[in-house]
Amino acid sequence: MADINSDTTVLIRDALAKAGLIKGMDEAEVDDLIEIAEEREFSNGISIIREDSKTRDLYIVLKGRATVTLSIPSGELKEEIVYTMHDGQIFGELSLVDGSPRSASVKAQNKVRTCRFDFDILNELLEKKPRIGYLLMKNIAVIISARIRNTNMLWRNSLIW
Repeated sequence: MADINSDTTVLIRDALAKAGLIKGMDEAEVDDLIEIAEEREFSNGISIIREDSKTRDLYIVLKGRATVTLSIPSGELKEEIVYTMHDGQIFGELSLVDGSPRSASVKAQNKVRTCRFDFDILNELLEKKPRIGYLLMKNIAVIISARIRNTNMLWRNSLIW
């Protein structure tokens, strides 16, 4: 992990809590996660994750916004914004969990600060400390479940109108 100052540590801790990633963890377990966190900053329009890439890192938006886009083949390749990520939201969780290529691209909107968890380093921590692994994956499952339920509601509402 790169050296991070105490203000950034507080920001990361708050983002982890807001995202719901540390529910059920004690202070020492949260500190273990923060210890491997890497703060990254991206300028407007810079790709953070590219659709179909094989990376598995997990990200949390600390400050700013990032757009999630999907490639739509329609004669010429076109990207559609499907969601805008805000402070305390995670992305990259699907590839982290199942190892599949990235399902969408994520780009910085204006300037965005993120917290990145390198897959290999995170995986090593989770193998050494299985309770953290259990709680983290359980919390990610809750986040994914909420997103699926929200998408189902959006689809249902679009069918009504």
